[in-house]
Amino acid sequence: MYSKRTMKQRVLLQGHEGLDLLHRISSADIKHLKLKEKAEGLLLTPAGKIRCWFEIERLAADQVSILFAGDFPGILDSFTFGERYTLTPLDAVLTDQDETEEARILAMRPAPGREFMLDGTVNPLEVNLRHAIADQKGCYPGQEVIEKIIALGSPARRLCQVRSDSILTTLPIALTTEDGSEAGWLTSASGPLGLAIIGRRHLKQGTRLLAGVTGVVVESVAS
Repeated sequence: MYSKRTMKQRVLLQGHEGLDLLHRISSADIKHLKLKEKAEGLLLTPAGKIRCWFEIERLAADQVSILFAGDFPGILDSFTFGERYTLTPLDAVLTDQDETEEARILAMRPAPGREFMLDGTVNPLEVNLRHAIADQKGCYPGQEVIEKIIALGSPARRLCQVRSDSILTTLPIALTTEDGSEAGWLTSASGPLGLAIIGRRHLKQGTRLLAGVTGVVVESVAS
């Protein structure tokens, strides 16, 4: 079964001032992005929660292609105060359409609308998006919170790969301990394999939880 990934949109951003603006408000190090190089980035709330995910590719010194999920144009516009740039819509694309859901789960790749929302409720460190945060690039909204969590060593929850006793088709579904305590959420599944966001207390390989009446075992935890 193929993954029903979120339909992402693509835009062309042109103008040095626009690239500088995006560098200042996002987690991506756009200033050091080389020609034809790609990088993932995030637009965050001041509390470090995800508002927009994007993948950027430098096409020229003052031109980048941006694939995004979320309100990228609206967020960029809200930070614009006289910067001169153009933002041109391109064709929408369904990314990873040749990737099975099982392959995505095995690779522990989070998907918008599944493992993370775009409504300012999920921290990127909880859902295996550490690679979308450039180190030592300077300030951007949410940066202080993200750096503090990194310094402390662990967010409150993490993305895990799990295996269930039976196939689960209704998602997301709450995960609980055997005594009924809340443990997290199962967010994606392909056959018995799945991805789940699980609280720190239960982040141990072999931990057994319940998704309704179905048993779920933690197989690995994202680093």
